[in-house]
Amino acid sequence: MKIVERLDAWTGNLEKGWLKKYALNKTVDWKLYKYVKNAQAPSNTGIDLSSSKLLLISSAGAYLPAQDRPFNAKSLLGDYSIRTFPLTSSLSDLDYAHDHYDQEAVRRDAQVLLPLEHLQDLVDEQVIGSLSNKVISFMGYQPFVNKVVKKTIPAILRIVKAEAVDAALLVPS
Repeated sequence: MKIVERLDAWTGNLEKGWLKKYALNKTVDWKLYKYVKNAQAPSNTGIDLSSSKLLLISSAGAYLPAQDRPFNAKSLLGDYSIRTFPLTSSLSDLDYAHDHYDQEAVRRDAQVLLPLEHLQDLVDEQVIGSLSNKVISFMGYQPFVNKVVKKTIPAILRIVKAEAVDAALLVPS
């Protein structure tokens, strides 16, 4: 099963509508944006979380300023890169580069988008087997689905394989 059905047709529609208008006047017109609609939803067999290794993925645009550059949050065309940081990172050491959601709640309590302490509680209670040593973050504003499929997802999958995780939890911003 493909991640996005008819990706080439979607890309063509983007180029003829939304992107063409952006190129003319450097503004986005969401009325012209066509969201992906797959006919078939991805599915797989369930797993036993109590014996599984879980990876946290967040679209909050979180990063460690001491380690990484911020995401290009001002770009109307999105940023398709990812950042990783250790599971043991202090939430107070993180910053957020994402201009497409109100950051008041996450700055008050990072657990709303990075529930690391809650997930550790579930490990302690043996609901989840273990957590990956890495956390993945990306800036969730990514209007080019073809770039998500060809850049962001493969970068995430390389980490999934390297970390040998059984499941991932995506917390959207």
